[in-house]
Amino acid sequence: MSVLEVKNLTHCYGGNTPFINDAVSDVSFTVESGEIIGIIGHTGSGKSTLVSHLNGLLKPTDGTVLIEEKDIWENPKEIRKIRSKVGLVFQYPEYQLFEETVFDDIAFGPKNMGLSGDELKKRVTEICEIIGIKPEYLEKSPFDLSGGEKRRVAIAGVMAMRPQIIVFDEPIAGLDPKGRQDIMKIISEYRKATGATVIIISHSMEDMAMFTDKLLVMSRGKLVIFDKTENVFKNGKELQKIGLNVPIVTRVFYKLKEMGIDVPLDVFTVEKAVEVLKNAKAGDRNA
Repeated sequence: MSVLEVKNLTHCYGGNTPFINDAVSDVSFTVESGEIIGIIGHTGSGKSTLVSHLNGLLKPTDGTVLIEEKDIWENPKEIRKIRSKVGLVFQYPEYQLFEETVFDDIAFGPKNMGLSGDELKKRVTEICEIIGIKPEYLEKSPFDLSGGEKRRVAIAGVMAMRPQIIVFDEPIAGLDPKGRQDIMKIISEYRKATGATVIIISHSMEDMAMFTDKLLVMSRGKLVIFDKTENVFKNGKELQKIGLNVPIVTRVFYKLKEMGIDVPLDVFTVEKAVEVLKNAKAGDRNA
């Protein structure tokens, strides 16, 4: 079932001035319920502008955004309801923490949705269990936590609203490898537990290869590719034309192929590479 449809979306900055610029131009795509969609593109390609339309933070200059087949701007007075259906996690969300305790920060969104008492406590507890926030952290100040823990709490605050769609704008920016892995695991676990649709902007091709079902590729405000992740990365030369690349492990296999070694080119993760090389080694033994 289609949960999100974007039709001919255009957004212009600087309208009616000599500096008019189409940040997003005539973009159309459909997302099915429960999918994990990655959005990739060079800096300035329109990724953040695009996702800012999905919960009404920006209004299209032209085109429509439909959630469950309903135009989100059909009734502008109800746009806040859309923001409970489509959660948006900005880059460095830990900078938006402001409550005295971790519990209060996570509870802020659900509280504004009308939850209170035991229902509110249950909602916070459930999301903490899903993404691994320990109960003893709930009464701590979020400002006493590490950078990675703060980000986890900030993400939990959006997840606790139980949006049907949750959008992450560079969720792993500035984190070390362990922190990156932890955040991507949180997103994956949340999707498994709730069935929510997830949209992720990232520059990490390795993470996109590992976690997404489909990739949407942006360049100069336009959608240039929208397909299954494996199909997008198979088309590495097209990505390179617009300043992008395939995962490092895929580039290794390209190089092996150039050297005359018979290896497949649809290898996008380390796990897949290990499997392919093990099978090749076993084949050599049996030859």
